[in-house]
Amino acid sequence: MKDLIKNLQQKAQDEIHKAATNENLRDLEAKFLGRKGELADIMSKLKDLSSEERRVMGQLANSLKQELGDMFSLARKKFSLSGAEKRSRLDSTWPGEAQERGHLHPLTQFMRRVEDIFMSLGFEVLDGQEVETPEYNFDLLNIPKDHPARDMWDTYYLENGLLLRTHTSPMQLRAMEKRKPPVRLLIPGRTFRHEATDASHESVFYQYEGLVIDKCITVANLIATLKDFFQALYGKEVKVLPRSTFFPFTEPSLEITMSCLICGGKGCSVCKKTGWLEMLGAGMVHPQVLRNMKVDPEEYSGFAFGGGLERLMMLYHGINEIRLLYGGDLKFLGQF
Repeated sequence: MKDLIKNLQQKAQDEIHKAATNENLRDLEAKFLGRKGELADIMSKLKDLSSEERRVMGQLANSLKQELGDMFSLARKKFSLSGAEKRSRLDSTWPGEAQERGHLHPLTQFMRRVEDIFMSLGFEVLDGQEVETPEYNFDLLNIPKDHPARDMWDTYYLENGLLLRTHTSPMQLRAMEKRKPPVRLLIPGRTFRHEATDASHESVFYQYEGLVIDKCITVANLIATLKDFFQALYGKEVKVLPRSTFFPFTEPSLEITMSCLICGGKGCSVCKKTGWLEMLGAGMVHPQVLRNMKVDPEEYSGFAFGGGLERLMMLYHGINEIRLLYGGDLKFLGQF
């Protein structure tokens, strides 16, 4: 693995130095740093390493990602016009006008931060379709047509019998149609629910879905993974507390709470004086759902988790209004 990272570093340096145009650089950036690029391919192999090796190699891979990003930034400068060339093209009598630079949407930036953390833990990141069938959205997740759990979601149905997915969980089933255990998957994406909009709820929002299946997977593995994630995102002082709840596709089912970042666990209006914040739902994958994935529950076990990306970001940046993320206010977006 170390040799793969070193070889990729040398290969990228050589090709960047040979780039002749900005278009060449864009192609190379996609080749090496894109979601399906060579660095992402290396990071997807981290799951096969031991815990200690995964930690060390994950740090090396993240360092290389930063280094290559800096190299591309420097390389682009050499294609900029020289001072003399710029002056020759300027009309000195015309008033100057500042050009604003665009940037990624803050949600996209934060999603990539979440993906990087899980990739360092050996997870493979997948995309999923937003239009689903009732079978994948409900039935195969242990939610039959007459099950009261369907009332937990307000669903947008389409005229052709399809629907806009209400959660990212259908991708668990679709992903396992092409995979065999062991797997570690992260599926971020948009979801849709017909519900009232307020400061903390939107009808269109992003979720991040995790699935791990292997032999001898336990609740302890689930809690340890989420603890590592929250501490990598918010700091080592964060504490994680699981609480019993119900989901039809997991057994047992857990609500994962995290010590309040605002009051440090002492109790405030944000955490309703409890000292804890509800972060996501999780649990051990129900045996029937494993069977629907063509996985033998007698041989394998697994855990799944899913939460709202906006909630993570709002806590991270101290944002108290979810509608700011979708309102297109340039004053707000410009802060990121």
